[in-house]
Amino acid sequence: MTHSFLKHTGRALASGLLVLGAAGLAHAADPIRIGAPLSLTGALADEGGKEQQGLDMCIDAVNAKGGVKVGSEMRKLEAVKYDYQSETGKAVQLVQRLLTVDKVDFLFAPYGSGDTKATAVLAERYGVPMIATSAASESVFDQKGKNLFGILFPNNAMVQTEVKYYKERVPTAKKLAVLALNSLFPKAIAAALRDTAVKEGGFEVVYDGLYSQGTLDFANVLTQIKAGNPDWLYATGYIQELIVIRRQMENLGMKIPIVTMTAGAAYPEFAQNLGPLSNNVSTNAWWHPSATYKDAYIYGGAENYTKAFKEKYKKEPTYLEAAATAGCEVLAQSVEKAGSTKADDVRKELSTLQFDTFYGPIKFGPSGQNAINSPMILQIQNTKYIVLDPQAVKTGELKVGVGG
Repeated sequence: MTHSFLKHTGRALASGLLVLGAAGLAHAADPIRIGAPLSLTGALADEGGKEQQGLDMCIDAVNAKGGVKVGSEMRKLEAVKYDYQSETGKAVQLVQRLLTVDKVDFLFAPYGSGDTKATAVLAERYGVPMIATSAASESVFDQKGKNLFGILFPNNAMVQTEVKYYKERVPTAKKLAVLALNSLFPKAIAAALRDTAVKEGGFEVVYDGLYSQGTLDFANVLTQIKAGNPDWLYATGYIQELIVIRRQMENLGMKIPIVTMTAGAAYPEFAQNLGPLSNNVSTNAWWHPSATYKDAYIYGGAENYTKAFKEKYKKEPTYLEAAATAGCEVLAQSVEKAGSTKADDVRKELSTLQFDTFYGPIKFGPSGQNAINSPMILQIQNTKYIVLDPQAVKTGELKVGVGG
């Protein structure tokens, strides 16, 4: 278990004090403490590591400029981190600890829609604002709470954009196969895509199935999909499962005009691991380094954020790291605007402000979910990620055909 926190020792206390004679003692203001349950080990370790890097980017940048201005004080940010080992039950236990033992000021949600939904009830119970940076399913935000704020825009916006895009460019595509990880977000976005493709795209569904996390053998499922001869395969899951699916598709000699894999294929590790087998696989994302959004708070814009991230971690950020950084930035700005760390004051600012960030504009709607960002469609070409949509930032055109 990983737990980072402020360790007070006699020596540190003594060195942190400055005697000012009769005026008394000057001391640094208490830090603003953000509770962060992270999936640093287990099945979601890749994703949890990205969230940690994104959060650390923000904390380091804010603290480097002196911290967050709260009234007349400058207060540093501090993350209280636990590894919940990719287990929902442990995430719930650790959020309970963060609220009752560590008594953090604010919360970051754990990874994904399912674990966010499971822990958001605690944020609501204790009245502590929680920033969710990796939950996109609408069902997470339909609990009528007032403390959950989601950086990612809803699934429906994503799938409507996808169906419209592919139908316009591949009008001969008629048959759809859907394969989804049996977890809240992957299952929800697959269902939304299926329904939208049928109603708005006129697709016939030739396969619609679920698989369990940790599945290693997809031969039977993929054989059924191959028999349906789909024009579009829409597979959802995280990095490791989607890598296995793509490899086993090749073993079976599958050739499909459009293959979309969400969300694990959006991470560079997918293309790095598969090499040429990743080519022409499309995916979607909530952000990409090619974005041109401006940010007046820390980075100035997406280009500067990407540069700073690469300098720190020697790689490009994905939407996941960027969302975590943006979530922390939004929280810091809300504290500054409120002039307070009181939950009620900060919640009011989160609920009413529009934030212009390197990640894009963020405005939380009535449910607490971001309502004003735009989805991106990406495709891997020559093992590099190309932006297909929005058209204003596209860097290439769709290539049809995966496999063979």
